[in-house]
Amino acid sequence: MIIFALRHADRTAADDLSPAGRERAELLARMLAETGVSIAYRSDAVRAARTLEPLEQKLGAALTVEEVGFPGQNGIEFHIRKIVDSIKALPSDKIVAVVSHSNTVGPILQRLGSGPVPEIKDTEFDKLFVLFRGNVDPTTLLKLRYGPAT
Repeated sequence: MIIFALRHADRTAADDLSPAGRERAELLARMLAETGVSIAYRSDAVRAARTLEPLEQKLGAALTVEEVGFPGQNGIEFHIRKIVDSIKALPSDKIVAVVSHSNTVGPILQRLGSGPVPEIKDTEFDKLFVLFRGNVDPTTLLKLRYGPAT
């Protein structure tokens, strides 16, 4: 299984993408469109939805997008657990994308077996992680940067 995980693209104060964020989302779609990604998990934030929109437009019905919110007092824990459990239930040949937040991407990857994940600072929108899990032992985590540096 291959999992692409990232924080949403650059945002505005109004929970939307900035012009730089829209460019980064377009780049992400270009990068992932031919990877075979067929399912994506994202938070319920507008900025997460907008980050995936260009990829959804490119792939159409070939991409299933699941929205996972933050309900109740344990919203962050629910979000992380729901995404992790959903990914673990998928067949091992799936290619998945996860668009979440600076405080949830790391825990999601760790619970999928990545080992330590570098912190995503509030000003960082260019980190892209690629986790290889399943038949690979040990699980491998690639740490990449995409688009303009933040």
